[in-house]
Amino acid sequence: MSLPKINTPIYTVTLPSNGKSVRIRPFLVKEEKLLLIAAQTKDTNEIIETTKQVINNCLVDNDVSVDNLPFFDIDYLIVALRSKSVGETIPVNFTCNNIVDDQKCGNIFTVDIDISKASVVKNENISPEIRLSPDFGVKMKYPKYSVIKAIMSNETELDKVIRIICASIDYIFDKDEIYSTKDKSKEEIQEFVENLTKVQLEKLKTFVENFPEFECRVEQTCKKCGFEHKIRYNNFDSFFL
Repeated sequence: MSLPKINTPIYTVTLPSNGKSVRIRPFLVKEEKLLLIAAQTKDTNEIIETTKQVINNCLVDNDVSVDNLPFFDIDYLIVALRSKSVGETIPVNFTCNNIVDDQKCGNIFTVDIDISKASVVKNENISPEIRLSPDFGVKMKYPKYSVIKAIMSNETELDKVIRIICASIDYIFDKDEIYSTKDKSKEEIQEFVENLTKVQLEKLKTFVENFPEFECRVEQTCKKCGFEHKIRYNNFDSFFL
């Protein structure tokens, strides 16, 4: 006699980048083991590849290419899978910094963050097309998950800025032609960025500093001093794995 078939629930989520609806299932015990093993290796590439593998396993629809999604879509899917597979709330400790009698309250309290209500915040005032002079400019894009995670894990602060900017350039244009970065080496793109003026570089930094990001908002009253905290939580990296 064969064992009974397990019916796994299916959920629909919306990708933040394009509003596309996709169906997912919770990750199973075997996939949770993969994530735990990858986390224990502390190897960035292993964690990245395992994360993508688990998402691929849990996507019911096969018309979504994980490799082509921008980094915040992958992060969003991980948050969604975590909420459906492990639980929708995570306990996070906060310290009350409200000033009472010229001193910080200092009370440490726990807030249950409902990650199922996490939202992706975009700055709609930031244009991806950036003109760097009257004669030329660049069109920016959002980097892929594997690119952005590798940069954030392994680079110094200055190198991070340069490499993220390089990874975010879709194409360069002047009055006569468009130059796609797909046709250029990483070294050529980096040389282009490093030859910009500081003012021009700051324009590109503004774009990457305003990448879409997750947030959860929650209100909690400190039981020690009574201060009503309005908390904006966006540190999701600690529980992606």
